[in-house]
Amino acid sequence: MTRILPPAAILAGGLGTRIRSVGGDVPKVLLPVGGRPFLAHVLEWLAGEGVREAVLLLGHKAESILAVAEEHAPEGLRVTGSVEPEPLGTGGALRWALDDLPLRFLLINGDTLVPADLGALLRAHEASETEATLTLVRSHRAAEKGSVALDAEGSVGMVTRFDEKVPQGTGLINAGVYVIQRGVVAGLDKGAAVSLERDVLPGLVSRGRVAGMITDVPFLDIGLPDDYLAVRDGLPDRGGNS
Repeated sequence: MTRILPPAAILAGGLGTRIRSVGGDVPKVLLPVGGRPFLAHVLEWLAGEGVREAVLLLGHKAESILAVAEEHAPEGLRVTGSVEPEPLGTGGALRWALDDLPLRFLLINGDTLVPADLGALLRAHEASETEATLTLVRSHRAAEKGSVALDAEGSVGMVTRFDEKVPQGTGLINAGVYVIQRGVVAGLDKGAAVSLERDVLPGLVSRGRVAGMITDVPFLDIGLPDDYLAVRDGLPDRGGNS
């Protein structure tokens, strides 16, 4: 029987300026992939993993995104929205929505799809007793996307540093799928613009409070025009990471 997982907060409030050359004014998470909104694929994966509640962190075109999400949400997945009053960054958007989230929850980037085993991620988080656990994938674009150093002999360990220099560009990258404790953002000022990745996580890493789990699944990111065009006609079969 599939374990019922904590609620998932989905970052879906970005303006998507980098992809407007191919997507126009359509929000990134609603761009069509294989004839369906990208967000529909994300929701389908979450429901299949055992998530029963998703909170969309919204800003630009919030009403249209929430309407599409409700239309495409699989049976058994409840979708709600939290609308930031202005762009607040990833940490600020999460702080704005905190009243709708429990002590521990999943956090998902809405413009990526990384079909990781969320049950395994939750177990790794529970075993590590940390404040946050990240999903990591190996990528030859680590120099471009920023790499993550992991102190581990196996697939799970402690994150020791972000943005390690990778001369050949191959290494571990943050795949944008997390388990997070509420306290990570509870101390932030509500309404302040904060980046989770730049302003919050590095401090936790320096105190040994962030774990990471390496997963061997495709990493799909539609944030750039070429990346989106590569999957517009349909999701790839499970295979290696880009």
